[in-house]
Amino acid sequence: MAFGTALHVMLALGYNPGVRLPSNTLAESVDANPVTVRRVMAELVAAGLIDTQPGPGGGATLARPADRITILDIYEALGEPPFIEGHRKEPQPHCAVSVCMPRVVARLNDAVAKKARPVLRATTLQALIEQEVKE
Repeated sequence: MAFGTALHVMLALGYNPGVRLPSNTLAESVDANPVTVRRVMAELVAAGLIDTQPGPGGGATLARPADRITILDIYEALGEPPFIEGHRKEPQPHCAVSVCMPRVVARLNDAVAKKARPVLRATTLQALIEQEVKE
């Protein structure tokens, strides 16, 4: 979910270049709790992808042009979240399937990430805005 939120925030900022968008406005666009959006934004700030200014008239803007930000940059800013999530239950030692589930999910994520990284690296935020974001 954090990656989807981050991508949404980045697309909104890229679609509105030079406009400071407050976290409440971004949270409304994402339909998420403003605290959740601010947490994601903090990760994007730490990665150097957005700049924020607190207070009245404050908000977030892209730290560099959208054509110089790749989707891989955003993915990496969030700590490379898994593409596939297993359930959050503890493995049951008496069940062979339960015990192997963390390995199965990890192996699938490794394979998906290996295939996805080149696509994410080749796709800029600007390209997504031009191809997908329509008024």
